[in-house]
Amino acid sequence: MSLGKNIRRLRQDQGWTQVQLSERTGIRIGHISKLEKDDGDPKLSTLYKLMEAFGCSPDALLMDLDKAPMDAILKQTLERALKLPEANKAAIIEVVDGYIRACGVEQAFSDQNRTWISIWKNPPERVPMREPEGRQ
Repeated sequence: MSLGKNIRRLRQDQGWTQVQLSERTGIRIGHISKLEKDDGDPKLSTLYKLMEAFGCSPDALLMDLDKAPMDAILKQTLERALKLPEANKAAIIEVVDGYIRACGVEQAFSDQNRTWISIWKNPPERVPMREPEGRQ
């Protein structure tokens, strides 16, 4: 993902138009449009204005997600999630927690745990329980 795509994504995360971003940064609308199309190289001062408006890290603005390691992408995604309302954060936590638990269950039944799987698939014969003496 390029700088332009990052600017567009961060702007859309905020629900802003290019005009609103321009008003918040003091960057001309035409320049924002060019940046989103990856047309030209922004000045360092422009990057600072964008980071301040978005409240984001340099990574969130500059990282090429097509080439970044998965951990960096996850970190950036979580950074974006921190800006959501509390109810949305709770929903994300619930989804991620459920997914992690599902992965744990999947791991429990993986080939690395063959002994457990073989016991589960082919349980030993059940030994009938004897009735306690005196009961009939």
